[in-house]
Amino acid sequence: MRSDSIHNKIEFFFYSLLSGILLGLGWPTNGNPFLLFIAFIPLLYVEEQLFKTNDYFSLLSIFLLSFSAFLTWNAISTWWLSYAKRPNGSFATEAYLAPVILNAFFMSVVFTFYSWIKKHVKSKKIGYVFLVCIWISFEKMHLEWELSWPWLNLGNGFSNRIEWIQWYEYTGILGGTVWIWMVNIGFINSIIKYQENKNVLFFYKNILFNIGKIFLLILISNYIYLKYIYLKNEEKKKGRTVDVLILQPNINPYNQKYKMSTERLIFLLKELIDKKIGNNSFIVAPETTFPGNEIKIFIKDLKKNRIIISGFRNYLKKVSPKTVFITGIELFDLYKKENRSKTSNPIFFKNENNIQWIDIYNSIIQIGTYKDDVVIHHKSKLVPAVETFPYKRFLFPILGNILLNFGGSIMEHGKQNDPHSVFLHPFLKVKFAPIICYESVFGEYVSQFFKRNAEFMVIITNDAWWGVSQGYQQHLYYARLRAIENRKYIVRSANTGVSCFIDEKGEIVSSIPYGIEGVLSKKIFINKNQTFYIKYGDYISKISLLLSIIIILYTFMYMVCINK
Repeated sequence: MRSDSIHNKIEFFFYSLLSGILLGLGWPTNGNPFLLFIAFIPLLYVEEQLFKTNDYFSLLSIFLLSFSAFLTWNAISTWWLSYAKRPNGSFATEAYLAPVILNAFFMSVVFTFYSWIKKHVKSKKIGYVFLVCIWISFEKMHLEWELSWPWLNLGNGFSNRIEWIQWYEYTGILGGTVWIWMVNIGFINSIIKYQENKNVLFFYKNILFNIGKIFLLILISNYIYLKYIYLKNEEKKKGRTVDVLILQPNINPYNQKYKMSTERLIFLLKELIDKKIGNNSFIVAPETTFPGNEIKIFIKDLKKNRIIISGFRNYLKKVSPKTVFITGIELFDLYKKENRSKTSNPIFFKNENNIQWIDIYNSIIQIGTYKDDVVIHHKSKLVPAVETFPYKRFLFPILGNILLNFGGSIMEHGKQNDPHSVFLHPFLKVKFAPIICYESVFGEYVSQFFKRNAEFMVIITNDAWWGVSQGYQQHLYYARLRAIENRKYIVRSANTGVSCFIDEKGEIVSSIPYGIEGVLSKKIFINKNQTFYIKYGDYISKISLLLSIIIILYTFMYMVCINK
C-alpha cells in the first residue's frame, strides 16, 4: 500500500509539471495557444483523483501539486523578468522570483479553494462552475488590487492569434479565460466519465463536442473579422483620418538614457522628426524621454521650461504649426504636510524639522504651438515594487524599502487624480487616450477613455529593461487586444522597440523592429464608435463574483444542514 501511495504521488507530481509545461509552451509570443485548451487536464485529473480520497492531507497535496504546476507556468512564461538589472549593473534576481512565486502561490490558493468547495458541496458541476467563476474573480482582482500582475490572465494567451478572438469586442480577455476553462473542464469530464463507464462511443462524442467548442468560436471570430473588414472599408471611405509620426530613438535605458543631457535628447528627436516630417497632426515619442541625466522637472515650472516646452513649441511653429508633440516625461510636485497626497514621500532639508512632501510622476505631455498649450497625464496603473509599494502602510514596517530601482527613483510614484482624462488636439478637435506602458495591459481601464469619446489611443513605453526577450514582445502583443476590445487604432512609440501602428482588428500594419532607430509615418482612421466592451467593461467578472458568493454561501448552508 505504501509503495502504491508513493508511486501515485510521483505520478501526480509529473502530471502537475506537465500542466505547467503545457501552459508555458502555449503562451505567447512563440507558444501554440491550442495547448491552452488541454493544459489544465493533467492538473484537473490529479485533483479529481485526490478528491475521491478522504485523506486529511488531500487538500495540502492539491495545493502543493497545483503550486508546482503554476510555478512552472510562471517560470516559463515570464523568465524574461530575470533580465532586469540594478543600477550597479547586477541582475535583480528578486524581480523574477518574487512575481513568479507569489503569482503561483495565489493561483494555488484559488485552485485549492475550488477543490474544497467541490468536496463539501458534493457536486462536480457546481464545483466546476465555481472554478471558472473564482478564477475569473481572481483575474479581475489582479487588474484592480495593489499587487496587480495580470500578465498571465488566461485571455492574454491568444494575443498571438488575433483571428481567433475578434469577439473580444464583446467580452474582453475574460471571455478567453471562460473559453479555456470550459474546454479543459469538458475534456477532463469526458475522461472521468469514460473511466467510470468505459463507453467508447460516448467518450468520442464528448471529445468531439469539446473540440467543437474550440472551432465554433474560431469560426465566429473569423466571420466577425471578414465582416468587419467589409463594413469598415465602407465606413472608412467616409471616415476621418489623421497623420501620425512615431519616433523610436533607440536609447539604452541602463547605460545611455540617464547619462544624456536634455539638450542632447532634444537634438536626437529633432533629427528623427526632420527625416520624415510632413503634414503630420501628431508626433509621438516614447515613455520617460525627458529629462535625461538632469533632475526631474517641477510641475509648476513645466510650462515655463525654455529647453523642452519653448524649444519644441518654436520648432513646431517652423516645421508644422498645426502639429502637437506627445512625449514621456518625469515630473515632481511638492507639498506642505497639511496638503500632502496619499502617495507623497517626505524629504528633509538640512534638519528633520524642515520637511516637505514630494510626489514623483511618470507622465505623458502634449506640446502645441499655443502659448499655454501643454497637457499633462500621469501614469495611474503603476508597476508593483518598481513604481509603487503595495500596501505600504502594512508591509513597510516589516519589509523596509525594497522597491527596485531601474534607473529612476526608489520613491513611490504619484497617480493621476482623474485617471481617464483624454487629450485634445487644439486644431483638429480630435481626442485620444494617453496610455503609459504597463497601463496597456488593463482592458477595462483603457476602455474608460473611449467612454469620453477618445478616437484612438497613444501608447508610450520603454520595453528595453528586459533586453531581447519575450518581455517586450508579450507587452506589444497584449496591446493588440486593446485594439480589438475597443476597435480603435493604436499609435505605439517605444524607446527601443517595437514602435508600430496597430489597426482596429489588432493587426500590426507597420513597425520598427527592436533595437533599431527609426521613424514611422502613417495616416490612421479614427472613430467615436463604442463597442459592447466599452459600454459594459468586465461584466463577466461581476457575474462571476456574484455566482462565487452564491456558491460559497450555498456550500456553508449545505455543510450546516448535513452536520445537523
